[in-house]
Amino acid sequence: MHWNSISLSRSLLIAGTLAAVTLAVTPSRAQVDPPPGAGRLAHLDGNVSIQPYGADNWGQAEMNQPIGAGDRIYTDQRARGELQVSRVRAYFAPNTDLTLSNSNEQGVELGLAQGTVNISSDGFQQGQSLFVSTPNGGVSLAYRGDFRIDVYSDQQSTVITNGHSGSELELNGAGGFSLILGPDQAVQLSGTNPVVSQFVQAGIDDEFQHWSGAIETHRYQSRSSRYVSTEMEGYEDLDDNGDWQPESDYGPIWFPHVDRDWQPYHNGHWVNRPHYGPTWIADEPWGAAPFHYGRWVQINGRWGWIPGAREAHPVWSPAQVVFAGGIHIGGFGISVWVPLGPGEAYHPWYPSSPEYVNRINQTNIRESRVVHIQNTYITNNVTNITNVTNITYINKAAATGMKPEDMAAGHSAKSAAIKVDPRQVEHVQPAPPVFKVPTQPVILHPVAKPVAVQDHRPVLINHTGQQVTAAPDAKPTPVPVKATPPVAVKPLPGHTPIGAPVVGVRPSTPTAPMPVHPNQPIINSTPPAKVTPGQPTNNMAPRPIPPAPTSSNPAQHPVPATPPPPAAHTMPMPAPHITPPPPATQPMPQPAPRPTPPVAQHETVPQQSARPVPSTPAPPAAHPAPPDQPRTLPSASDSKKPDPKKTPPPKPE
Repeated sequence: MHWNSISLSRSLLIAGTLAAVTLAVTPSRAQVDPPPGAGRLAHLDGNVSIQPYGADNWGQAEMNQPIGAGDRIYTDQRARGELQVSRVRAYFAPNTDLTLSNSNEQGVELGLAQGTVNISSDGFQQGQSLFVSTPNGGVSLAYRGDFRIDVYSDQQSTVITNGHSGSELELNGAGGFSLILGPDQAVQLSGTNPVVSQFVQAGIDDEFQHWSGAIETHRYQSRSSRYVSTEMEGYEDLDDNGDWQPESDYGPIWFPHVDRDWQPYHNGHWVNRPHYGPTWIADEPWGAAPFHYGRWVQINGRWGWIPGAREAHPVWSPAQVVFAGGIHIGGFGISVWVPLGPGEAYHPWYPSSPEYVNRINQTNIRESRVVHIQNTYITNNVTNITNVTNITYINKAAATGMKPEDMAAGHSAKSAAIKVDPRQVEHVQPAPPVFKVPTQPVILHPVAKPVAVQDHRPVLINHTGQQVTAAPDAKPTPVPVKATPPVAVKPLPGHTPIGAPVVGVRPSTPTAPMPVHPNQPIINSTPPAKVTPGQPTNNMAPRPIPPAPTSSNPAQHPVPATPPPPAAHTMPMPAPHITPPPPATQPMPQPAPRPTPPVAQHETVPQQSARPVPSTPAPPAAHPAPPDQPRTLPSASDSKKPDPKKTPPPKPE
């Protein structure tokens, strides 16, 4: 199909102006706007179960399933997967009980009751942090970082291992326990109040670490990061499932590998999510990004996806569609939706503020030769989207309809679709979807086998050293003091103790020799070995550092500034950032300082320094908040492929 740029530009601008409407909003943005984004499940392998917040039963988890605050995940003995939320990626191993306790303006809070998680973060916007609650203490991260937590529930112990090139971790527990854990350090916490802490060596290696490291490597080598924001969940899945056309009237376009009769928002189903209502789950394994961000267009009979600006903070939506109102078939109303095209405004069908409506449109519409972003997508005198008529949508021929009861029950849209007469959507009237909200979370797929944990929510120790239920907005309470002697620290497999355990106070400097950096691991994607229930996987391996993306044609594929490479999980144990007492023998030489990694987009960088040991437990030190660093635009020279014969190998640290 040949497009006339002038006439198309005019039609898109008119459509965008007419579509600048939304639901009625209230003056308080904080009260009405949904949480900042939603999590999703990815790379599921084996039997993974989910307990939605508000439900007592468990269901079978599925790829690209949206995850919200309070949703709980459990993996069977040979299962694993990934939880992506905001700029955090939590890889969970077999026999793991993990909850997304909260996700809001303050950051992300996870709860780990048992098992193993490997966590990577690209950093946070100013004022946000990551918090992880465990049975023995809480972990906080305010910057880019990379660390692992192993919870041995049957041993009443938790091991926290900080990554090779991550930031400092802040650990807190009951009774005023506080500890700053530097890079390449590991500590074992046992008991609750008092907490018994024991430094341990961390140079361990296992298949789970290789698996998660391979995914991180692929993410940072992704070709798609040249065209989309790396804050967009699932962008790395586009590489092997479609082709990029770098230049067009709309900017870069991604064309999926699909059949000729394929169309967007037709293969999948709807689920009800808190705050959002109807939310689309695509059957396509690559559907996390293209169905929750950007716009769709047909060019020469092929469907292509147009992402928003690469430099923007993309705002997630439950589906980038418009629902058409007033359509009846057989005497009853049906829900009909149309994929949004270039420049067409998104109308939230859930409560939202004018600022939210502007932001979600401006970050998902790309400025181009034929599409221009508006300053506002709000019409103040319009109080309901049903007042708007006669809007012509470019993708109206791809409209899909369903009965409200089929839609609410999560039935397949492809199987339950109702044929819509094209004349009925000739002039779409935007309206909220015809959708009966279920009173309880819908379990679409029963579990393959019963889960091996109790249904009631676990109680953990959070980042303030208080006990709290792993659920949204749970009220923390003080941890009862144990009258019996403290829990004896038991040696754990793969975690050699360094020095003596300390009860209730900050540990002293370990004096054992540091382990040698292990060799680079060979990536192995086979399923993990069988693990005893209640025990985390063991043996941490270094995560490989990928090379910068290359291109066979630099002119066609400019390489933008990419996020920092994944931290290599080589875990030697240097002395922690505290001042030790004068040693009786020759002091251990300190490792040479490492170069500062590149700053990610809009990320603050911690200022790390030596930390003296206070005589009494002290509250955690506040990190200064440097200003955000904008991501630099790409240059053509960045895409030149280095000559391996001329490029010397990197020096070991």
